Amino acid sequence: MHGGNLRRAQELYGLDSFIDLSANINPFGPPPGVWKSIQHGMADIVNYPDPESRALRETLSNHLDIPTESIMVGNGAGDLIFTILQALKPKKVAIPIPAFSEYERAARAVGAEVSYIPLGPAGWAKFNQLDGKNQNTSDESRTDQVWRQFLKGCDLLFLCSPHNPTGSLLGRDTFERILRLTKELGCRILFDESFLDFLPEDLRHSTRTYIQTNEHLVVLYSLTKFYSLPGLRLGTVFAQKSLLATFDQFRDPWSVNVLAQHAGIAALEDLKFPEDVREKLRESRALFYQEFKRCGFSALRLWPTAVNFALIELLSDNSEELIQHLGRLGILVRDCANFTGLPGTFIRVAIKDCSAMQRLIEGLKSYYFIEEQ
Repeated sequence: MHGGNLRRAQELYGLDSFIDLSANINPFGPPPGVWKSIQHGMADIVNYPDPESRALRETLSNHLDIPTESIMVGNGAGDLIFTILQALKPKKVAIPIPAFSEYERAARAVGAEVSYIPLGPAGWAKFNQLDGKNQNTSDESRTDQVWRQFLKGCDLLFLCSPHNPTGSLLGRDTFERILRLTKELGCRILFDESFLDFLPEDLRHSTRTYIQTNEHLVVLYSLTKFYSLPGLRLGTVFAQKSLLATFDQFRDPWSVNVLAQHAGIAALEDLKFPEDVREKLRESRALFYQEFKRCGFSALRLWPTAVNFALIELLSDNSEELIQHLGRLGILVRDCANFTGLPGTFIRVAIKDCSAMQRLIEGLKSYYFIEEQ
């Protein structure tokens, strides 16, 4: 049960088009050069794609300042998650919840035992607070004990920041503590940074900078979401060369098609595009929060977010009726019922352009019979 299933929505609601707030994709489309690159790349579809995606990896290396030999690309982050789990075959996996469902599916697919680390709708907030700057030695010891308990017997830990679905960020101090403990305990980290590019510069700190000195760290990065390429599928994993060699034995060598490779290069080469997208999303997020607050939805709680999606908690209603009401209006939102670890009833909405967010506000107002003031 994922977002972005337009075919199913068309069948369900009998409409041809929707404002799709169920999938966390940049709503402004890919950089203009992507369209030209795809047209140019059409001549290459008669040949097998480069199994090493060399040109794309070199572009990623230049763009992200990371060695080419530390980069592997795949058919989306989801494809890479399953490839990595097949390669590592962990016995016990720890997953902070709520979480992207493919983490657990990939773990179960290799027969791993799964343990949960409860975050709740606030996401990483409570764990970041444990690592406050004013901690004394005994506080640090207690924090270590908390994480040791969560990691007991685990050989793989999933982390996600910006976190999906809460939109929260894992603090640097907290991450470094976890990195140290997992190294000590012999537990690998699979860190998902699929939504990193949506963050403002002062918050955009990638964990890939820790790879060269931490052989147990693997970092996922997605071009699908920020560069609006979900139909092409394009994801990246960063790790030390020896670990990537292990993953390579379990992947389809032609998993990244020629059009995706062309599109990825063109997207990364547009240096003006990222800040343009972030500025537009800042504007629409501010409008949405402002209008949501102005309407005073007593039956809803909007949780704060740093990225391009947000959780809305339904304090008294069943989410199915609201979701269907919005669907009949041509607005799709993400039902969070299948996110393990969310106490209560929630929907997730993507932050799109201002007109889309205004449509959502109007849809919520009509459901709760709120008149224009």
